[in-house]
Amino acid sequence: MDFREVPVNECPIKYLDTLHLILFILYKRTEFCKNLGLNCMDLPVLATTPLTVRNCSRNDVHRFFRRMRRIVERLGNEIEIFRLGRLSAFLSIEFGTGSIKIHENFIVSDNDCDKVQCVTVNNVTTLYMRLIIRLSDKNMVILNVPDIIMWLARVYGLDTVYSALNMVHNYVESGSFGDDLDNVLSIISRWGVNLDRDSFINATLPGRRNLTILREILNATT
Repeated sequence: MDFREVPVNECPIKYLDTLHLILFILYKRTEFCKNLGLNCMDLPVLATTPLTVRNCSRNDVHRFFRRMRRIVERLGNEIEIFRLGRLSAFLSIEFGTGSIKIHENFIVSDNDCDKVQCVTVNNVTTLYMRLIIRLSDKNMVILNVPDIIMWLARVYGLDTVYSALNMVHNYVESGSFGDDLDNVLSIISRWGVNLDRDSFINATLPGRRNLTILREILNATT
């Protein structure tokens, strides 16, 4: 099932495996926030409460979080996904407990509550994903993954967001890249980074071992 097609008012865990669930949350929240003109920045990928209020059982939600914790246990909290010369990129997965703001079952930023009615939920488990880009031994950039997706939506539109997420989907599922990679490389080139398709694919090779383990955990049922 295409992760865009899941009914937003039902439990997505009923329809989606772990990978598709993450892509669904990222896409749907971005679509929701863009349409309402909300900021929605510096947010976790997801938290327990927005899933339970969509009629997901607590057992299903806790099972999902256990799978995500297993990724960190097996691969560490910085998973290498890309290396090109001195440039490298890692995916960081972090868990926490805190308060979130919710509007219509979506997590929003504190300042969004000046525009829409929000409910505060305390003591929820959160899951953050960050992209760590190391430019050299002393220089690095840390980007919150949902912020990257929101930025893409604002600058390039939701079709580009879907293309980027679909590229991730195909890579994790099969280890291959389709036409969506060309769309992503086109955006990268506008930033002054000239990277062809073969160079990009070769740069993902150091992370292939991690990809195999990641796929094994994401496809697990417990």
